[in-house]
Amino acid sequence: MLTAALVFATALLTYVVWGKSRRRAVQIVFPPDGDIESLFRSIAALTWGRISEGNHVEVIQDSDFFNALLDDVKNARHHIHLETFLWRDGMVSDRTAAALAARAQEGIAVRLLVDQRGAAQTNSAVWAKMRRAGCEFRVFHRMRFAEFAWYNHRDHRKIAVIDGRVAYTFGHGVADMWGGTRENPKGWRDTAVRLQGPVVTEMQAAFFDNWVRSAGVAPAGEDYFPKLEPAGTTPMHVAYFSPRETLSAVQRLYYFAIAAARREIILQNPYFLPDRHALRLFADAAGRGVKITILLPNAEGSDFAIVQHASHHYYGPLLRHGIRVFEYRRGMHQKILLVDGMWCSIGSANFDPRSFRINDELNVAMCDAAIVAQLRATFERDLGLADEWTIESWNGRTIGHKAWDKFASLLKREL
Repeated sequence: MLTAALVFATALLTYVVWGKSRRRAVQIVFPPDGDIESLFRSIAALTWGRISEGNHVEVIQDSDFFNALLDDVKNARHHIHLETFLWRDGMVSDRTAAALAARAQEGIAVRLLVDQRGAAQTNSAVWAKMRRAGCEFRVFHRMRFAEFAWYNHRDHRKIAVIDGRVAYTFGHGVADMWGGTRENPKGWRDTAVRLQGPVVTEMQAAFFDNWVRSAGVAPAGEDYFPKLEPAGTTPMHVAYFSPRETLSAVQRLYYFAIAAARREIILQNPYFLPDRHALRLFADAAGRGVKITILLPNAEGSDFAIVQHASHHYYGPLLRHGIRVFEYRRGMHQKILLVDGMWCSIGSANFDPRSFRINDELNVAMCDAAIVAQLRATFERDLGLADEWTIESWNGRTIGHKAWDKFASLLKREL
């Protein structure tokens, strides 16, 4: 009887855990004559967002991001908010920590939120230095008893907000891989956007979403949420909500955009592990004549080669539908989706189950042909440092390579 009771309790607990982690799929029903521009407001609403009009967007590539961010840090008048996943010791860490500490000593309110897993390798002296200077420093979901049940739930968002008037989202971590080396002066390929205008209020709200979870305090007032006048002409929205019962905002954003595409899809992402739904969306898009190009890092240029091997497992179904797949020969980390020369998404979310189902993520989406053209031009340059896969090269993998790819793909929910 005791054994039977234990088996029943184990089965019941397993069912409860499975039920709480299960996400209900969302069927996408768009008008047959709709395009990405006409569906822009619908996509924003269905990802729990709203369109902010009148924004200015500046695209910043590679290690230039740190120069731009620290210039804004230097000019901050009231507060600096920074939320990031990866932080590692090195020159970029020292430079960023010194800048934040200096401003805190001058009376600027500096709030820094880092993820415990992403910052686990950082010397505690870095955090101590910033705390002594007056920075408010918090760690998201630490390895301790009270937070153990949430430990696998990571904060992968990348947000910076200065004075409630300037905001950034980016793919970068605070680490030397992005800062450049003698062999690769610009560091890993990555892309950030600097934002001004009403959308900054949404970015500030997103920062406080996780700050409250870690610090339990949410400052308010016009210093944090000033009235923002139009600063440009770009309409955009922010996707970051992640309800437990259904697809997250960033997953919906990616899937809805693919479903809405009519002419072209360009995806650049460091971690690409599509589920059956995504593969079907890509196949349907290719079937209606959409030109699709996917650019990923190769296993040698990745910091997590097992993910690239898992990606290889899915190349075949894509290639058979005429989708072009390239692998970049150097480190690449930007998360960009371009659709029909008019719409784009930039942010922290990878195209994988961890970003879609487990992590907290944030992407911004906008309708701006000029910004898309700028991003497309850099994409074309990136292709010059990439190798294309074909169905012949995919079929020609060695038995060992195929076995490794298949094994890695079985782990994709946690990679």
